[in-house]
Amino acid sequence: MKLRTTIKIFTASVVAAIQINTAFAEEAVNFNTSFLDSDSQEIDFSKFSRANYVMPGTYLLATKLNNNVITSDENILFYSPEYDQEITVPCITPELFAQLAMKEEWQNKVSWTAQDKLQCLDIRTIPDMQATGDIADNKLNIRIPQAYMVYSDPSWDPPERWDDGIAGFLFDYNATATHSKYQPGSDNDKSSKTDIVSYGDTGVNLGAWRVRAEWQATGGDSAEHSKRWRWNQIYAYRALRDLSARLMFGEQYLTSELFESFRYIGMSMETDENMFPPLLRGYAPEVAGVARTNATVIIRQGERIIYQEQVSKGPFRIRDMNYIGDGTLSVTIKEQDGSEQHFTIETSRLSMLTRPGQFLFKLAAGKPLSDDHKTEGPEFGTGSFSWGMSNNTTLFGGVLAATDYQNVSVGIGRDIAPFGVFSAKVSYSRANMGDFADKQNKTGGSYSITYSKEFDAINSQLTFAGYRFSERDYMTMNQFVDLRYRGGNTDNSKEMYNIIFNKVFPSLRMNVYLNYSHQTFWNKASINNYSMTLSRNFDWGEKKNLSMSMSAYRTESDSTKDNGIYASLSVPLDDNKGMFSYSGSYNKNSHSNNVNYYTDIDNSSNYSLSAGEGDGKINLAGFYTNEGGNNYLSLSGTYIQDNVLTVSGQSRGGFTLTREGAAFHRSGNSMAPRILVDTSGTPDIDVRGTGKAVRTNAFGKAIIPTATAYSRGQLSLDLDAMPDNAEALTSVQQATLTSGAIGYRKFNVVEGYKIMGIIAMNDNTHPPFGASVMNDKNAEIGIVADNGSAYLTGIQSGQKLTVAWNGQTQCTVRIPEIKDDNVQFNMLLPCQ
Repeated sequence: MKLRTTIKIFTASVVAAIQINTAFAEEAVNFNTSFLDSDSQEIDFSKFSRANYVMPGTYLLATKLNNNVITSDENILFYSPEYDQEITVPCITPELFAQLAMKEEWQNKVSWTAQDKLQCLDIRTIPDMQATGDIADNKLNIRIPQAYMVYSDPSWDPPERWDDGIAGFLFDYNATATHSKYQPGSDNDKSSKTDIVSYGDTGVNLGAWRVRAEWQATGGDSAEHSKRWRWNQIYAYRALRDLSARLMFGEQYLTSELFESFRYIGMSMETDENMFPPLLRGYAPEVAGVARTNATVIIRQGERIIYQEQVSKGPFRIRDMNYIGDGTLSVTIKEQDGSEQHFTIETSRLSMLTRPGQFLFKLAAGKPLSDDHKTEGPEFGTGSFSWGMSNNTTLFGGVLAATDYQNVSVGIGRDIAPFGVFSAKVSYSRANMGDFADKQNKTGGSYSITYSKEFDAINSQLTFAGYRFSERDYMTMNQFVDLRYRGGNTDNSKEMYNIIFNKVFPSLRMNVYLNYSHQTFWNKASINNYSMTLSRNFDWGEKKNLSMSMSAYRTESDSTKDNGIYASLSVPLDDNKGMFSYSGSYNKNSHSNNVNYYTDIDNSSNYSLSAGEGDGKINLAGFYTNEGGNNYLSLSGTYIQDNVLTVSGQSRGGFTLTREGAAFHRSGNSMAPRILVDTSGTPDIDVRGTGKAVRTNAFGKAIIPTATAYSRGQLSLDLDAMPDNAEALTSVQQATLTSGAIGYRKFNVVEGYKIMGIIAMNDNTHPPFGASVMNDKNAEIGIVADNGSAYLTGIQSGQKLTVAWNGQTQCTVRIPEIKDDNVQFNMLLPCQ
């Protein structure tokens, strides 16, 4: 008897191992059962003797194509085809076939069959195609030769697999509040001041369309803005997959590398480079500066806030803005001592190179729009293109035309290897500043060149980020509208250039960054900005990865000069969770010296403290940040002796509502997709996607706020942090979403008791070894072992389970009431 039991256990182990690999078997497994005794009749070999056999029925499965998951869970029908009743095949519907992204020639080569009111692909019509079910892993596995499919790469899917998401409502915000209390004798004549600045997006998604409204609000004592609430722009857009373009209607800014950006209401259609494979995707400007205290950096395009961030004292570099077209950005650094720094940056795309054979276009039409939503100026139309003429040469050009204003621009971009990359552009404008009876035409040209070169041999990069010279009577559309229709006098640029040099010294672990910008005007004084940053990492005895940096800057504007220097030294703590540092800043009017302490509290939060003196006065400061599950929060405070006490807070977050559920979350981006994650109603599940993990709420919902449009992203459950009463039947999903989409991905998670049960029939026999136990969602939650034993997860009191073998359901189990949260052993489960 003992030997028999041992043999049966060994047999069960072998069969179980075979079953695990069944989904990947290419041929049927035939068993020689003669070595088994009469107990062999208690084993359901039908499950293992037919390759990839799945009992007929409908299953909730995700589709996996050539080892990449391309769909979330959906109902897949398995049926026995007429040509072979001994096997089952999955029903690949026309909708699922489209997501396989086969080359167009296959559309007319395949044939279809009708099954249970569904149209199903005849898999035999595609040579070497395999489609098998893995019920235990909740996957439909499809393999197709790559030669039959359109282009894709590991991080990019073809348009056939892009997901427009589901309908929904969204609201995102970014709010900063600052309160300052001034001491008697300070430079400020007020006893206190409160400022509140916030902005964000709200909108709805309907199919492929996204409707957005950008808003901003100010409050408190600041007189910086006359309006406390304003809608910045309201617009609707959608992706045009066949053209790799975006279509937009409403209030918007012209985004062009040829013409300066301006605000208008109308329509636009332009190539969206994000739809291309990842190697060629856009450009974004960089903003760098030095904060004298804890500060808030606000970046505007006109009156519209496009970026806001709290920064701690010292140098900062902002690199995560979206590209907004050529033009001028206004930067304000609001210091906690009450002072402000103001400067502007010119944005331009460094190189106009386009891949050989590629053609990019931009079309727009409408009417210029003021910041208070009033149209002004003539109706206009514009079109521009960029054509990759050869492997190293790109031609580009465009026209902007209105009744009284025209601008023509042409240029060339060229890779002059090994000397670098340059582009040159010539623009010509004509503007009628009078009426039709009294024409006052002003004509002028503008000439620009950009250059960039990486010197790999010496670990350096030189960027001549744009030289531009404009004649006195050259006008942009903004200048024309301001002068002709507003009676204004917009700054008339004459000459502008920006030079950036970056050098790395690997052996010294040192980096040098130089930046010089020069701008002159026809109607005001010139502006010059110089900055240099030197940084180095080094070891000192047993202390590793110490760092030091020094930044110097000089600004010349309106006959005034502002020079300054900033130095710091950082020493990491032994646990690598924090550091001590020294920082000092000096200019002609003031100086400060501070010691700082920084440490991580946990994976989501950190804080820093500093103390020092400046201009003979003691100053104290603190900075705290927390990037929790639902929002980003930062708190800071600064005390300056006999001057001011300032506290400030920033919060970023959002809310998304859909028919599948809703959740609060960290803030997103109006054009970035977000994903609603559903863990089948199970709360407190950590989900990893882009950025920090998020946790599902009480309804089993969470939002991944910033996915990447048109790039394949992966979502996964943190199995190590799963609640004890939860079991994930699917733990990984993938998504490729269009711009602004609200994606929806559901993980098959079962919540409930764990049971080691014994399934018994009415005649006191047991289901055969290998029989499947399915829940009410037709998901396999266990396999019957010897003597009817089965380990089952996600079990609820009163739940109905089905047990199947020999290709069909044989009996059902009704779970009795369970009162103990611990694993239930040897629970008798009658199967009727």
